[in-house]
Amino acid sequence: MRIAICDDDSIVIDDVRWRIQDIDDSIEYDGYSSSIDLLVTLKNKGYNFYDLIILDHLMPEINGLQLAEILRKNNFTGLIVFLTGEDGIIDDTFKVLPFRFLRKPINKDRFNEMISAAHKKITKNRLIEVPVSKLEKLVLKINDIVLFEAGHRKSIVVTRDSEVESTRNISDWERFVEEEKLNCFVRITKSYVINLEHVVGYSKGYRGGSVKLDNVHYKEVEVSSSYWGHFIDSMNVYSLSNKVTI
Repeated sequence: MRIAICDDDSIVIDDVRWRIQDIDDSIEYDGYSSSIDLLVTLKNKGYNFYDLIILDHLMPEINGLQLAEILRKNNFTGLIVFLTGEDGIIDDTFKVLPFRFLRKPINKDRFNEMISAAHKKITKNRLIEVPVSKLEKLVLKINDIVLFEAGHRKSIVVTRDSEVESTRNISDWERFVEEEKLNCFVRITKSYVINLEHVVGYSKGYRGGSVKLDNVHYKEVEVSSSYWGHFIDSMNVYSLSNKVTI
């Protein structure tokens, strides 16, 4: 996840940076002391360079609401969070589709909840390319993928209601989700990498266990004994960070 912080108060920028680093030091972030500085970067790198932009509501030259309007007019599809020390700004901001409002001074619990919710929303909506031949690729939302199943030198990408054969093998997909830090995916056997977002239940067996999924064809899949501990640890972390109740 890549975040921009725009506030004319350097103390606030440093405070937000510290909070982000305290949550997850793998998150990329940049600070801007003016709206103009941020716009220069976005014009050079693209308006969707950042996944999340945190804006001070009151800034000189171009205030937070005006900046948000510019972002949306230039097709920024990411999340916008407003920092404010005032009441009464919410009604004015509906047209720019804000994700959250954070009141100054920033409350730690509310900030942590915002980052967790933003990460989940961004991951769900992220698109990935699924190679289906040497020349053809299919684009899928991460949240639409239920699991990857091993095939002969290939794999099957399973969504809730369909299956697609991919030229990537199961180990390629496992490396991909690790490199991209997609912690919603976990390997449960030599044959399956599943999306924890689609888990609706699980149970322990004599050896390993099983997982229930919200999929038409793969309603229950085995978790081998060698992967059971890793699955449980991953499920607990994911459930806690995303407030999922199993």
